[in-house]
Amino acid sequence: MAQVEGRNPVLELLRSNGDVRFVQVAQGLEGEEVIQEILRLAEKRGIQVKFTSRQQIKKLSLTDIDQGVIAFTAQLPTYVPLRKILKAEKKDIFVIVLDEVQDPQNLGSILRSAEATGVNVVVIPKRGSVGITAAVHRVSMGGSAYVPVARENLFTALKLLKEEGVRCVATDPSGSIDYFEAKLTGPLALVLGGEDKGVSPVLLAKCDLIIRIPMMGRLTSLNVGVATAIVMYERVRQQKSD
Repeated sequence: MAQVEGRNPVLELLRSNGDVRFVQVAQGLEGEEVIQEILRLAEKRGIQVKFTSRQQIKKLSLTDIDQGVIAFTAQLPTYVPLRKILKAEKKDIFVIVLDEVQDPQNLGSILRSAEATGVNVVVIPKRGSVGITAAVHRVSMGGSAYVPVARENLFTALKLLKEEGVRCVATDPSGSIDYFEAKLTGPLALVLGGEDKGVSPVLLAKCDLIIRIPMMGRLTSLNVGVATAIVMYERVRQQKSD
């Protein structure tokens, strides 16, 4: 059995009709607004709520940031085939492709931003990347309950995306133009690299365009979660301008 921890992650899991077996809540929190909404949704869906001590919640927690509530599920959301998403989304699909992001904090942050910016699917590699974990769920603050994640061979994924008419644009310091000068509307896949290596040279060669985020200080790169959010919101800006 898997678990999702924290008030907002549990709340969004319940709102998304995720498969929740039961919820445990620390005693004494019943009067708090978010907890009341969790209890209301659990009752509406016929999900058992167990009240227990704060100490017991801490013992059960896998993230140490449980906020007094844990939802137990049959399993964490399963990965979705990229091909299935491409068949369902016919217009202006928005895909994020992550090349070996290993920090659950970063993947969780990206999923949260992805939900806010209309991303249809996040693609991660089969190996060398963090998957969907309790920590990823916690950091995503519910984003992981709504944004599908596909676990694919990235070279095959880019080939499939191109065959479906999706432009593949990588974000990398070697980029030829600044991100705000590139056209980011229409069917688009943004490719970003992991914490240590960035986007692999072989994967960069498969992309239609490489853009960069200009750095005005002494550092040469940004955290991948921050970089992804910056470019995602540039797409939102361009869509609104159009």
